[in-house]
Amino acid sequence: MKILIYGAGVIGSTYGWQLAKAGHDISILVRNNQKQGFEENGINIYCTDFRNDKKITENIIFRPKVTDTLSVDNDFEYIIVTTHSFHLEEILPVLKKSSGKAHILFFQNIWQDDLKKISQCLMSGQYFFGFPFMAGGGRNEKGINAVISGSKYSKTMLGETTGETTPRIQKIADAMSDAGMKPFISNQIMNWLIPHYAFITGISAGIIKAGGTMKSFISNTKIIKTTIKSIREGFYVCSQMNINPKKEKVNKLYYLPLFISVPIVKKIFRDEAMQAMFDGYLKNSTKEIQLMVQKIISDGDKSGIKTSYLKENQFK
Repeated sequence: MKILIYGAGVIGSTYGWQLAKAGHDISILVRNNQKQGFEENGINIYCTDFRNDKKITENIIFRPKVTDTLSVDNDFEYIIVTTHSFHLEEILPVLKKSSGKAHILFFQNIWQDDLKKISQCLMSGQYFFGFPFMAGGGRNEKGINAVISGSKYSKTMLGETTGETTPRIQKIADAMSDAGMKPFISNQIMNWLIPHYAFITGISAGIIKAGGTMKSFISNTKIIKTTIKSIREGFYVCSQMNINPKKEKVNKLYYLPLFISVPIVKKIFRDEAMQAMFDGYLKNSTKEIQLMVQKIISDGDKSGIKTSYLKENQFK
């Protein structure tokens, strides 16, 4: 397939590289002043791959096709949006004007107001949703430090808002499977994505409060307890949006009594790949996390829901 990755960050570069290895025609859309650099130098990816119960490190130069423009007569079958969620207002007008016949996969943190912005700008049949929970990491001046997870909890989530398994969902899922990125087609993607936003917000704020690394977080029982309570607060805000977090099995952990949930959280996040994914994300996503915390607190205030634990872990 011919696929455009919108954004050359960790997720876009890692998924683009894996899809290209699986034989797909990958282009990456970059900012106007970056095209020449990407064409000349490619994307330096230092990857630690934990799939198949192994730990393989690899340093490669990924050389996708690079473009800094998107024309309405493009021939892409899919456009995968991998930018931070706060870039939506910037990119939606571009997609509205120039996405053409391409199917748009929003592959990022999504909250209720983001859904509203998307639905106001694009026709419902143009887009669907997913989440890249198989990859993470960070970047520095040398390039991308990517992690591909081998954890049983990691999947590439995909879903239509209608819950249907449409041909376009199945086709991109097949591509992700060929790339070894463990696709999972959800029939209730909003009941996964919106609570996942609350989860990521709560746990990210907790990790930063604990010192900024997953290791420091799992060694601090007090902050883990506060974090679990803050995730619950986020879930309560979700419920006011007619989203039921309990419909997703993974979320039930955070409703358990703390003497049960705290040890489980410690066990899950001792996983080396999971730690590396979160640590890399937190180093490069402070602005996004701050905005996510603010959104949940604000929506909680509007609904009369106290978010005192999330506020306790809030950072500047």
